[in-house]
Amino acid sequence: MKSKLSIVAIALLLAACATPPQSQWEKDGATSYDRTSAQSECEYQIEMNKTPTAKQAGLMNLCMQGKGFRLKPAK
Repeated sequence: MKSKLSIVAIALLLAACATPPQSQWEKDGATSYDRTSAQSECEYQIEMNKTPTAKQAGLMNLCMQGKGFRLKPAK
C-alpha cells in the first residue's frame, strides 16, 4: 500500500513540474475588470469573424496588444 501511495505522490509531483507557468495580460493602470473586458471584446471579435482555431491565439495576442496590454508571467 505504501509503495502505491509513493508512486501516486511522485506522479503528481512530476505532473506539477510539467505544468507551464501561467501568464496574464497586464497594462499600467488597468484593473482586472479592464483586462477581462478587453479579453471579452477580443474573443467576441474573433468568434464573430469565424476565425479558424489555428489562428485564434495569434489574433488574440494582436488584439490585446492593440488595446495596450502585454502578456507577462503571473506573479
